[in-house]
Amino acid sequence: MRRWPSPLRRHPRRSAEDRQRRILVRAIRRLPRDYRDVFVLHRFAGMSLEQIAEHPGIDQQAVETRLTEALVRLSRAVDEAGGWEPSEGQ
Repeated sequence: MRRWPSPLRRHPRRSAEDRQRRILVRAIRRLPRDYRDVFVLHRFAGMSLEQIAEHPGIDQQAVETRLTEALVRLSRAVDEAGGWEPSEGQ
């Protein structure tokens, strides 16, 4: 009798993507609020650094510093979690 793959089993690539997403979401949540806000506004809301700096109480240099530090911390979190698995085609 032939066994068909379970529809509940995940494709290996999808599992890797899910793992990467969980790592990244967890790392973003752990960022200090100042860094997280700048990162989310820039990367997910599509705001430029200049637009973010227009908010009261934050200047262009602070925005750049916070984004840079957020990226450093996210990169470190990914490395500590074992890094990314290569994507298809890489």
